[in-house]
Amino acid sequence: MISARNVATFIAVALFVRASYAQHRVVADRAIMDKTELPKAIAGPGAGKHNEKLEIVALFPDTMLAGVVTTREGRIFLSFPRWNPVEFSAAELTKAGTLEPVPNREQHQPVAGDKRLISIQGLDVDAKGRLWLLDAGNATLHCVDLASKQIIKSWRPSNETLGDSTYANDVRIDLRRGTDGFAFISDTAGAGVIVIDLATGQNWRRLSKSPSARIDETSDPRVEGAPLAMRGHTDGIALSPDGKTLYYHGLSRRALFSVSAAALAETNVTDEEVEATIKKIANKTSASDGIGCDAENRVYTTDYEDGAIRRWTPGAGEDQPGEIIIQDERLLWPDAVAIHGGYLYITTNQLNRGDKKTPPYGLFRVPVDAKGIGEK
Repeated sequence: MISARNVATFIAVALFVRASYAQHRVVADRAIMDKTELPKAIAGPGAGKHNEKLEIVALFPDTMLAGVVTTREGRIFLSFPRWNPVEFSAAELTKAGTLEPVPNREQHQPVAGDKRLISIQGLDVDAKGRLWLLDAGNATLHCVDLASKQIIKSWRPSNETLGDSTYANDVRIDLRRGTDGFAFISDTAGAGVIVIDLATGQNWRRLSKSPSARIDETSDPRVEGAPLAMRGHTDGIALSPDGKTLYYHGLSRRALFSVSAAALAETNVTDEEVEATIKKIANKTSASDGIGCDAENRVYTTDYEDGAIRRWTPGAGEDQPGEIIIQDERLLWPDAVAIHGGYLYITTNQLNRGDKKTPPYGLFRVPVDAKGIGEK
């Protein structure tokens, strides 16, 4: 079993031991995608289930993808952590079906020196239309101006905040707080949420000792019928439309929680006062990776044990069953979700299969009766 303190090493091992680059091919031609044999779940709740509503957006024969985010105009951005060799770690999937590195190709190469983007995982787009990149390789947050294709500012939490072990996983930006906004970052290795005041750079950690944000030691997650060795603390996070609530869960805990974003962002309160605002949204049958929230304040979870995406309604009770948006044998470790234009976009990367993965990896979408936050 892999401990939480070693999860960063486990996930990011390719950062240092592989020097070559994958070709970074993408397949977006409809005729080719329809003829491609996709990997399917061999066991578990998703095995044998095939939903015609699940549409392939793009396939990736070489590189594992993780994050997905859309702008209000419908542009799609993806992250490719260096879990395997990659030429670049974040890119736009253009309407022409190509990958355009962001902010530019050079920023991902050794020539960039200490400004190199190492292993982008978490993504977000703020209310000003700027793209945010969270580098799990060095726990650094970058703000990208999409017009100029430049990083305009970067932040890295203090060593005191980062502690002995950190895997900076997911990020959400709220420009309504403070002078320049606040960033919320989940830490899958150290547990809890790292908060950054984007105006001052001041940063701190919350929820690190709360059981809700930590591994459930009694859980025994299973994917495709097999035990999952990997364990992790706080993983996916999402902000409510009004920014008052942060939803979160642990990679190794079958439950969904919320906490007051105002409490997280306040320095003059105790950890106990912050944790007093925690609410359990739902008990779940599956653990999850990434999560998202729509304009109606409904939360979507990537239920990797079940090969499914479920939707939850805060306030409907801890034992609500959750609405299955899609369950399909092709959703092999659904990682992240994004909503735009009446579709829910889903990335898959077979993270549970270790060295037995069978590409291609995929970006899918399914129709959904929802709008993304801020979408007109």
